[in-house]
Amino acid sequence: MFHKGATAVTASACSGYFVAVQREGIFHYSLEHGWKKLFRLKSKIHCISYIGPYLFGVGEKGTVIRSSDEGKTWTMSSFPTNATVWAITGRKDGFVCAHGRHCIYVSDNFGVSWRVIKPFAEFNNPPVIRSLCLHGSSLFIGTQIHECFGGIWAYDFTRDTVQIVKKEINRMTASMIVFDEYWLVAAMGSVKGKHGAVTVRNILTDEEFTIQSSTIRKEESFLDVSEDDGIIYVTTTQDENGYSMIYQADLEARSLTWFDTIKGHGWRVANQKENFFCAGLYECKFVQPYEVSAMIH
Repeated sequence: MFHKGATAVTASACSGYFVAVQREGIFHYSLEHGWKKLFRLKSKIHCISYIGPYLFGVGEKGTVIRSSDEGKTWTMSSFPTNATVWAITGRKDGFVCAHGRHCIYVSDNFGVSWRVIKPFAEFNNPPVIRSLCLHGSSLFIGTQIHECFGGIWAYDFTRDTVQIVKKEINRMTASMIVFDEYWLVAAMGSVKGKHGAVTVRNILTDEEFTIQSSTIRKEESFLDVSEDDGIIYVTTTQDENGYSMIYQADLEARSLTWFDTIKGHGWRVANQKENFFCAGLYECKFVQPYEVSAMIH
């Protein structure tokens, strides 16, 4: 039993999951070997991601950590910002993107050196960045709630231009993935009212639709989206009873199927096919559907 909440998770390339435990550091969890502490760290890490052969973690006050040996050793640095960094993305050729409040940090060498891009430099009141998703020469930028410039933007690295893809006034874009090359899947959240949604947009045709729950339940906010082998999971913020939902998303059926619950916000989810690990505010949950379920408090 593990009596801690977690703030980020990603599936290991070998087996199990890398988990950022709140105020304690980076751990590895597998069903075979349980928990193993890898790196002590007091800063909260809000995103863990593979970029090429490297594991990156980013979090509060610009914290950046990196491992080149599957989490055995880590180096630590920081961006020049007090903002929480929620997202880092990149390619196998060494191109990496992370964010500050209003800017993008870009590296061409797996984070050895960085340069700054300011996509909203011409705005008097720029939006705060909440999520990133790299696709080809475009970087999709999701924002926190902003009455003028909120939503999803696409920054073109070749042209150094930015344009609005999806305007949102009352919702943040908490997380994004590109599925099957053409579909931008976004977890959207509101502050008041149950206006959360999982939206899907075709990058080529601009066709857009919302994935609905198979029940009449409505969510205030969706927080994270994960995909592996065509299987997509999404998580939510906690409801009035203190529990959040884990759904499986079916793009073809345009539906969300309830899969599990977790105590507190479901900050992050990662999956290996149908198996998934959810990092929650008060507990973690690893699930092997139809086989074994494990609750890690």
